[in-house]
Amino acid sequence: MSPAILRGIGFALASYAGFAAADAAIKLASQRFSVFQIAATVALFALLPVLAFAQREGGMRALLPARPQAVLLRAVLTATCGLAVWESFRTLPLAEAYALLFTTPLIATAMSALVLGEEVGWRRWTATGLGFLAVVIMVRPGFRELALAHVLAFLGALSGAASMVVLRWIGSTATAASILFALFATIFLVALPGAVAQFHMPTAQELLLQATAGLLTGLAQAGLVVAMRRAPAVVVAPFQYSQMLWGIVFGMWLFGHLPDLGQMAGFLLLVASGLYTVRREWIRSRQLSFRPLRGEGAALPAPAAGNR
Repeated sequence: MSPAILRGIGFALASYAGFAAADAAIKLASQRFSVFQIAATVALFALLPVLAFAQREGGMRALLPARPQAVLLRAVLTATCGLAVWESFRTLPLAEAYALLFTTPLIATAMSALVLGEEVGWRRWTATGLGFLAVVIMVRPGFRELALAHVLAFLGALSGAASMVVLRWIGSTATAASILFALFATIFLVALPGAVAQFHMPTAQELLLQATAGLLTGLAQAGLVVAMRRAPAVVVAPFQYSQMLWGIVFGMWLFGHLPDLGQMAGFLLLVASGLYTVRREWIRSRQLSFRPLRGEGAALPAPAAGNR
């Protein structure tokens, strides 16, 4: 394995650990502050590393998207995902919220077939079905009371999947800096009215906690972009499940949440279905890369990869 790919894996692992640490900080803050105040503060501080990243990408021009409507649509969808999932953290253990959120790639597979007309074979449909079965095992509807937080986490997965489909549609026409800037600027603007209406003055420690969550979120997003550039997406994608492990660790350490055997079994099934979906994407991309164009011997480029 080349040093560049190893560095890409390192960036991916650090990024997913950063996401989990930021989520744990947000969950801690959610006990006293509204999701709007948390989101506005997190987005504001997340813009700092994004602006630094844009400076390395060519300056402020890197923030101007070639397709502003599509980038804005993706930002609104991802902002919806963030607000819904962050609100679910108020009552759900991190690992349980992640279980619902991690159906995003599976939902995106189905949406890509329905919206973009991508060919999805029976193997990927089977993996998608197993992924949803895994969530049923973990959440166990009918055997325990489902709360609004479960609905919000699944809404986050739906909107996150839709944002992934839009990102595939955008392709490489927009810079990573413009996509990240639009995302956090949109979260800040959407959350600001609610933050003002439900504002509570934070202590210095509480402000530091939310600022840290914002900086970690921005750094993790930028780090994931770097990881995707150092290593193929098919190599980076499986490491997203390390975030679930961090969620379990932070849940046990900070909140005393210990997953039971059913949740662990469902988690393993979800990971297996996700890894199989990644493998099928890799096989499909290789087939597309070597398919001749109308007998001319040219090859189609592999599909563009997106980040979280």
